[in-house]
Amino acid sequence: MNHKNLELREAALKTIILAAGKTALQSFYSRSSGQFTLKADQDYLTETDTMIEQQIHQAISAQFSGDQIYGEETGQHAGDAESLWIVDPIDGTANFARGIEHFCICIAFVANGQTELGAIYNPVTNELYQARRGHYAMKNSQPIKVAEACSLASTTFELGWSNRVPQQRYLSIMKQMLDQGANVRRGASGALALAWVAEGKTDGYVELHMNAWDALAGLLLVREAGGWTGSYPENQAEIFNGGAILAAAPGIAQTLSDICDIPLSVSDNDGTIAETIAKIKYPHEPLSLIAQNLPGLGVDLYVGGSTGATDLALLEKHQIKTVINCAVNLDIDYVKYPAFNDINRLLRHGSGAIRYYKLGLIDGPGNPRELVYAGYQMLRAAMLQQMPDKPSYRNQQRGNVLVHCRGGRSRSVIVVALFLHLEYPQLYPKLEDAIAKVRTKRKLHPNEWFEAPKPELIALAEHAITMHQCCKVFE
Repeated sequence: MNHKNLELREAALKTIILAAGKTALQSFYSRSSGQFTLKADQDYLTETDTMIEQQIHQAISAQFSGDQIYGEETGQHAGDAESLWIVDPIDGTANFARGIEHFCICIAFVANGQTELGAIYNPVTNELYQARRGHYAMKNSQPIKVAEACSLASTTFELGWSNRVPQQRYLSIMKQMLDQGANVRRGASGALALAWVAEGKTDGYVELHMNAWDALAGLLLVREAGGWTGSYPENQAEIFNGGAILAAAPGIAQTLSDICDIPLSVSDNDGTIAETIAKIKYPHEPLSLIAQNLPGLGVDLYVGGSTGATDLALLEKHQIKTVINCAVNLDIDYVKYPAFNDINRLLRHGSGAIRYYKLGLIDGPGNPRELVYAGYQMLRAAMLQQMPDKPSYRNQQRGNVLVHCRGGRSRSVIVVALFLHLEYPQLYPKLEDAIAKVRTKRKLHPNEWFEAPKPELIALAEHAITMHQCCKVFE
């Protein structure tokens, strides 16, 4: 569809949904108690549903007579339509029927199987959400974006229900969410639930079966607001069958996907989401202060990349006297003191201006199971180690500590997070709490969180925790 034709439908969509909202609001405040029927158990139908869908149908047909309309109450199944409107006249009908002010009108426009436009409108709160593919996600004409959640312990999820799926699956998903510290709610409007993910009111939404009229506008809204979604619908034919719905902030999307067993959508044809994100490079500070005046140690702990680790002036500015290099094939030639220019003296006493420890992790699979635990022990030992009073140990001041790798976003992050969790469990009772702390202090972009640190390194850290617990038994 060309740009002009899409813009015409974009303008019409806003006019149509606002008019429908006005009708819905009048009906909401004038309805009588019990003025609804049941299509099925817990599936409500009011007179307003049919009235508003007819109103929307007439408005679309008057302006775009060749377009097809697929609605919840009326309309036609047009699987091969080039221009298709998907309409839910009232999403959250049970709320509407019972006088609860949490319902909406939901409309999406699909061209050749691709959702191009979406709008969700709650007339009671006068909140209008709009999205256009590749252009914007807005609420009342202001840009919105998803939350920056990275730990399930601080998240709020919404979980929808459908009688098409066995109840036990929902209970299992809810238990896993609660076990990992998430808050779980249900608002009884799937479209508004997706809108809330898009504007960051909640961190994720899951519904094991949802119809297109409830989902398409919201899914587009989430994607344009920077969130991740599941793969529904993969093609135009799938629109008419409904499917499993997932929408989430990037930092917790993979975890939520694992919990509910709904695959994330692949963002391109060349690889997985992780591979796609790996191609994107975000700028990072040379050094990031993670923790100040560590209890019992009295030093500051930093994470950084190779840029910060090779800047002697920057290290001195932050009084960093100890550096732990987590990477393989990353040997830093530190700046030498000008006074020590005798090669024999350098060989005898070492040329580094600071204490330098080397761990040698691979950023991904291939590491021995013990190596991340070794990193924790190395970091702890470096902080506790006392230098002898000998000329060959020039750097006797302990100073602050830097843990680094090439980019300061995966290997160093996992070693420091493991250290914080094991040394200060009262502050970081779970590994993911410590990872969230480092991610935040390092100012990692939310889109990196799937691989910052890499999942393989997180698995090794979890193994390290088990090793540590076993070691404590024999102390």
